[in-house]
Amino acid sequence: MRVVFLSCFFSASILFLTNNLNLANALFLSILLVGLPGLAIVQMTVLNVSTISRRQAYLTSGVAIISMGFLALGLGLGISGPGGMGHYLDSGNWLREILVALVLTILGIGLLLAFSFLRRKGGLRETEVVRQLMPVTNEEKLLFSGLSVCAGLGEEIAYRGYAMSTVIMAGGSAIFAAIVTSVAFGLTHSYQGVIGICRTGMFGLMMGLALLYTDSLWSLVLAHTLIDLLVGLVLAEKLLD
Repeated sequence: MRVVFLSCFFSASILFLTNNLNLANALFLSILLVGLPGLAIVQMTVLNVSTISRRQAYLTSGVAIISMGFLALGLGLGISGPGGMGHYLDSGNWLREILVALVLTILGIGLLLAFSFLRRKGGLRETEVVRQLMPVTNEEKLLFSGLSVCAGLGEEIAYRGYAMSTVIMAGGSAIFAAIVTSVAFGLTHSYQGVIGICRTGMFGLMMGLALLYTDSLWSLVLAHTLIDLLVGLVLAEKLLD
């Protein structure tokens, strides 16, 4: 845990001293790219699967993710200049947003099914944590739906809208921003195991490239939410089999 905090502090210092980011943005970007992935990896070494409460996990995760998203939104909108986060939030064509979201949803589900096929071919299983977190009762499915909305909104704002635009404004290329944020995004899902990290990282890269292509965040938010809902409420048994 100490190594994670020191790494986060070190990276924040480097960003603050070598780029045009203020202290708040340097620190928050370091938390997203270094701190949260590090904590997720550490958490897996101490997580007791038998004590997982789905209801509590949905509620605490939902609150944490949406809080992260709103903090990213506040900080991101405070950064002025070309390439800032603000222009990703403007949308003049909602029909286009919906169509792009549907395409991304199909591609995302296809990606999940491909990883599921590769996992079965390799004789691997999803982690017990993933199995335990799938909703069972109607109440859990309702709470999971709320978590899906929080994840679609909070994670896309934080990792695609804020982190990518901030990395670009700090001097990184657009492709570098998409890659580095996707690696961090994948590592924050360490509870899904190695195959889950790769799967989530690829999903993040797909979303990052879509952001660069469409210049809009809303289709990503909608697609992310739809994919999470389909995974938890419709495809869970097929993907876990």
